[in-house]
Amino acid sequence: MRAWVFLLLCLSRLEAFSWEQKGEIGAVAYAYSHAANELALEGKAQIKAKNDSYDAVASAQFLYSSEYAQRRYILLDELFVYAEMEDYALSLGRQMKFWGEMEGFNFTDIYNPKNLLQDPFDKSAKYGAWGADIVRYFDENSLEFGVKFYKEEMELPLGKTPYALIPVEYDKELRVTKSRYTPTLYLKADITTEEWLESETTLILLHGYDNKRGFTLIAPKKIAQIAYVVDKALLHTHILYNDTIFKAEAVYTHVRDSVPVGDYAQIAAGVEHTLYEVVGSADVGFFGEYYRYIYVDASKQKNIDIAELFDDDLFFALRASFNDTHSSVLKAGIVQDRRKKERLLKVDFSSRVDENFTFKAQYLQIFSTAGETVLARFGDSSRFMAALNYNF
Repeated sequence: MRAWVFLLLCLSRLEAFSWEQKGEIGAVAYAYSHAANELALEGKAQIKAKNDSYDAVASAQFLYSSEYAQRRYILLDELFVYAEMEDYALSLGRQMKFWGEMEGFNFTDIYNPKNLLQDPFDKSAKYGAWGADIVRYFDENSLEFGVKFYKEEMELPLGKTPYALIPVEYDKELRVTKSRYTPTLYLKADITTEEWLESETTLILLHGYDNKRGFTLIAPKKIAQIAYVVDKALLHTHILYNDTIFKAEAVYTHVRDSVPVGDYAQIAAGVEHTLYEVVGSADVGFFGEYYRYIYVDASKQKNIDIAELFDDDLFFALRASFNDTHSSVLKAGIVQDRRKKERLLKVDFSSRVDENFTFKAQYLQIFSTAGETVLARFGDSSRFMAALNYNF
């Protein structure tokens, strides 16, 4: 009897919520020039419950590859509650945050670890992270204090995947200089101007574990990831002038622990300009960006993180939004290393087939050089992807 009473109480509480759900499931074919081709089933889903007091959000992603066992997983991306009260907002749980301004890569997007198994060349591919934050709003500006409770895993692609980053034997267990439960703290200020200059600027101060991992030798010819504590200062900003956006990102990282990784700085600057109704109703956006990765101590480990691909690099891209009944979009971009003469070319196309189905295609080409760079580990190679997604 008590069980029925408890169930009825839960159901009565559920009626107080309004529910929203969305997601997609895709059948995907990958063709590689340097690895075995694969078929995959992948997707993501999100459920949101709202009432008068707070929102609750849960989301997950999955990937099942026909060829690569490491590319078979189900991940919990989000599981958090969010509440607003007058000038404050609170959130608690597993979350995804997106920090940054640049189109090619975001040096400042460090809250979540990257999901390199999904795609090391997709800046939006990442894992959720457990934490909490409180935001105080001042009209259009805000101040946020946040904490991450736990140092998340970041699994690296190994030898039998198309984009393996580790050329030697590798221990998956993460080593840490403190504890996995040592908190990472940050203070984030968002400043908006509208009167004399239309701009948005974000400044972040962070103390805790770095998003970049070092490597430590645990046995002859065997390494493992090591997470270490840092102090970081981050800035990203954009200024809007007519139809042109000027962007910048900057990061300085001071390593506090005695590890093989030294202090480093990252700088990016770019411009985005959009032409409207170029042909018919089609809009075309143009992007030009520059990236610089600076090693303060050149004797420390290098080329161990995907962000180090953007070291003295130029990025040029265009995005054509056709604004047709199929919401068709074509994106093309190239990353050119000014010193190493390496290049990365990427072309994406997406179009709705009908109300619920979307066709996507992508071509990726790597032009690498001999050496110890990130791209050199992949070699000259190409990838073609075609997918049909069901959206709900």
